[in-house]
Amino acid sequence: MRKKLIFSISLVLFLGLAACGEENVKEEETPKEEMQKPASTDNESEGAADNSATEESNGVGDTTESELGKLTVLYKDKELNRTVNNGPVNATLDKIQLATLEPSESYKESFDGQDKVTVVTIEASAENTVDNTINYYLNQAKLVTDTGQQVNADIWFSDDIGGEFLGKVKKNGNIIWILKHDEAVKKVTLHITGASNDTFDHIGEDLKVEIPLDK
Repeated sequence: MRKKLIFSISLVLFLGLAACGEENVKEEETPKEEMQKPASTDNESEGAADNSATEESNGVGDTTESELGKLTVLYKDKELNRTVNNGPVNATLDKIQLATLEPSESYKESFDGQDKVTVVTIEASAENTVDNTINYYLNQAKLVTDTGQQVNADIWFSDDIGGEFLGKVKKNGNIIWILKHDEAVKKVTLHITGASNDTFDHIGEDLKVEIPLDK
């Protein structure tokens, strides 16, 4: 049950960065499929003026409700495009989203019983440019907020875009951090351990990447 939740939550927490305005799916879809739908921002019943306002706000305020709970977008940048190369590994932080999740009663236990949590999601990619085996743990980066929280990336909820790169391998997906509820976050800083070789000797420096959230 937990593994199914983990598989689905990694998608639902990043819905605000997916394309908006997709058609409603048929009624008989499973809860898992429901949790994978993008947040709807252009309801057909709303006029062009509403759609224009949504585009100007870049999706801030968009809400998705599912079996998991209610997800509200606080900030997102679909053109982050931050390069964080490390040794022979070329990595890019493509997109970022800050959102509030209000878990449903069925899933509160997975969030330590909290009524609300704040979720940071980054879509990223990492590519080993050499034939040698390289270890690089982008998916285990620590995140520090300007409001004083420090959390590890949640490896259960995040995609596998770190670890062992056996030669010229490229990995991509979402990295997710679960914070205590905090809507005052205006900047996050990632602390990423430097790349190492197959004998775990460091060949890249530890990185600190600051990302302002200009709400």
